[in-house]
Amino acid sequence: MSRSPCSRASRVAILAAGAVLLLGGSVLAQSVSVFDDAPSIEQLRRILVPESRPGTSRSIVIQRPDIDTSSSSTQRASTQVKPQPRQAGVPASPSSAVEQAANAPQQDPADRPGAVAFHVNFAFNSAELPDSAHEMIDLIAELMRESPQVKLRVEGHTDAAGSASYNVFLSERRALSVGQYLVKQGVDPSRLMLVGKGMAEPLTRNKYDPANRRVQFVRIG
Repeated sequence: MSRSPCSRASRVAILAAGAVLLLGGSVLAQSVSVFDDAPSIEQLRRILVPESRPGTSRSIVIQRPDIDTSSSSTQRASTQVKPQPRQAGVPASPSSAVEQAANAPQQDPADRPGAVAFHVNFAFNSAELPDSAHEMIDLIAELMRESPQVKLRVEGHTDAAGSASYNVFLSERRALSVGQYLVKQGVDPSRLMLVGKGMAEPLTRNKYDPANRRVQFVRIG
C-alpha cells in the first residue's frame, strides 16, 4: 500500500499531541449505535452530546418554611432528610455516607453519552481509509468542531478471522487512519485517543460476523 506524503507527518502530529494508542481493553456497559450509512448530524448529537438536547436542564426547588408541607407526600419527603453539620477532623459515619449516596441526584440514562460505530469498508488487509467512509467521518469532525468540549476515543475493531495479535495490529492501523483524517479536518489531536481493539469486543454472538468490523467512537470527555 502506498503511503501519502503527509501520512507520516499526520501520525507524528497525533502522537506528539498526546493521542494515545492502546491495546484492547474492557467492554463498557454502554449502548452502541451502529450505522452502515452516514447518519444525520442531529442523530450524532443525540448520541454523543446528549446534554445539547433541549429540555435536559435541571432545577432544584427549595421549599419555603411558610408553606404547609403536609399537603403533599412529595413535599413531606423533601423535608425528612436534613444534613447535620460535622465537626472538623471527624470522619462521616457509614450511615451518613449511605444517606448522602441515596439522596444524590441520579443521572437520567438518556443524558449519558452513547457510542457510535460505522461499518467502514476497508479493503482486505488494508488500513487505508476508503473514500466511501469520508462522509461519515466528516460528520464526526463537524460535531467536534461545533462541540469543542468533546473528546473521543477512536476504536478499530475486527472480526475473528486471523490471529488475535494480527487483528490488534490491523485495528490499530485503521484507528490511526481515522485519527489522521480527523486531524486533517481541523480536529485538535489532543482531543483524540486511538485504540486498537482487534477482535476482543464483538457486537454479535458470531465473532466471525463481518458486522464486527467497524470503527467506533466513544465519548471520553
